[in-house]
Amino acid sequence: MKTKKLFTGILIGTAVLFSACTIQEDNIGDITINQGGSGGDTSGTEILEGQITQNTTLKSSEVYELRGGVSVVDGVTLTIEAGTKIIAGDVGGVFSYLAIEQGAKIIAEGTAAQPIVFTSNKSTPNPGDWGGLLLAGKAPINRGTTATTEVANLTYGGTDPADNSGILRYVRLEYTGGKINDDAEYNGLSLYGVGNGTTLEYIQAFNGNDDGVEFFGGTVNLKYAIVTGAGDDSFDWTDGWIGNGQFWIAQQTSAAGDKGIEADNLSSTPDAAPFSNPTLSNITLIGAEDGDGENKGIEFRAGTKVTMYNAIIKAFPGKGIEVDDDQTLINLNNNEVIVKNSIIDNAKSFDLDHGGATVDLADFATFNNFTIDGSGAPFNSAGTAIPTGFEITGVRGTYTYTAAVDGVDNFDPSTLGAFFDAANYAGALQEGDTWTSDWTRL
Repeated sequence: MKTKKLFTGILIGTAVLFSACTIQEDNIGDITINQGGSGGDTSGTEILEGQITQNTTLKSSEVYELRGGVSVVDGVTLTIEAGTKIIAGDVGGVFSYLAIEQGAKIIAEGTAAQPIVFTSNKSTPNPGDWGGLLLAGKAPINRGTTATTEVANLTYGGTDPADNSGILRYVRLEYTGGKINDDAEYNGLSLYGVGNGTTLEYIQAFNGNDDGVEFFGGTVNLKYAIVTGAGDDSFDWTDGWIGNGQFWIAQQTSAAGDKGIEADNLSSTPDAAPFSNPTLSNITLIGAEDGDGENKGIEFRAGTKVTMYNAIIKAFPGKGIEVDDDQTLINLNNNEVIVKNSIIDNAKSFDLDHGGATVDLADFATFNNFTIDGSGAPFNSAGTAIPTGFEITGVRGTYTYTAAVDGVDNFDPSTLGAFFDAANYAGALQEGDTWTSDWTRL
């Protein structure tokens, strides 16, 4: 069996400088763009309000401020140049956000040297200063043919799995998660019924008040994603999401946080079709203690299915992986909750909430090729013991792996399909990787 020495990978945050300039008042469709100057934080910015009803380009030479809900409507494309900065906050308690409605597109292609940054308009920013970025597509969901978003009142869902909402590449979303009430908060990036014609790569959600990235059904894929300091879950899915994911990193902080991944099918109807059933590989989830002792690496619940390879889950004070609810346990028995070639190393690494379902734990362990001894102790799902010297640390962007890990790095996810790159190692990084450099924030 192949033995591989894991690495030191470093996220390097690079400050991006943006220059504001004086502009003339203009109108684009129903969206108003005018000279800023309502306060010291917004002087010299272009103010964006209302609906964008014709193709529009945001220039990297300007700084833009969202005022209230800004929506790109059906048939319209919003293009954002590499290096553009967009700031946002709230007006009278109404949080600003940018929404890409069904049939609209966003083309936001930054680069590692010039990422596109959405951030707070406050001089001293905090999580929850503004809403977030929302994409609504026409791909299938399991709440019916269509549904309405919990924030911004957008229609999402449909019958087109290949629906295309555009491109997000090298985009950073900071201080998102404005809270409307106890049941409605914005995420960093919300993906509502988004189709797999959409490209999502190199996305960071930084210090948001709620989830970092959440999938509400759809078929969209996500590659190269980092969530740092999420106030709730780093990654979240529900409503029948069946996309792919590779190279994800979640880093919790001691300020706040819940789960590295929270995974649902549909809480009200756990057997709703299509089932949430993503395929994931090369995932690194690093936990932190935020005071309640409950933070978990992953919770599979409400009937989700999943196939996951090459994951590392470490340092969560609660549990590494928890499987909850009868339908999820039925899926587990049917070998439809799969975790292979992974290291789950926490105080209690694996737990089943049996509920009313009968679980054949021995068959589950055999199928996933690891041993469960009943103690919930750390395990290596490749069937060998975790080496004594294995350690992973993560401090705001610096990830260090030590010790050779026998039996973990022997799965090549490129065999799963065209989306996946060859990466037969555990976790989201290996020695020499630079995909986190320059465009991320620590």
